[in-house]
Amino acid sequence: MLSPLLALLLTATPGPSVVVPATLEAPAVAVDPKKMSQSQIRAHNAKLQRTDPNYIRCVRTAALGSLVSRNFSCRTVAQWDAADRAGNEEMRRVQDAMSSKAVNSN
Repeated sequence: MLSPLLALLLTATPGPSVVVPATLEAPAVAVDPKKMSQSQIRAHNAKLQRTDPNYIRCVRTAALGSLVSRNFSCRTVAQWDAADRAGNEEMRRVQDAMSSKAVNSN
């Protein structure tokens, strides 16, 4: 009784199947470097390559008006790239606006 049923199940054509990619990655988690300590940032970066968009880079700059005090600014690589692009676009916009006014219209 069981063997004809088992044979029928094994020879039956399968219905539609769902294909799951072999390299299913976890969705990217939003990282907020401003809320992380330096040890948390180091632990986070230990798992990533420097070119990864979620890798956190910290930059130390001198505070204005002080020779001793320093400011730390930590952002992800993607955030640094976005800030660079925004700054470049703003400079192009200002340059275009100023160059059109520099022409003598006599």
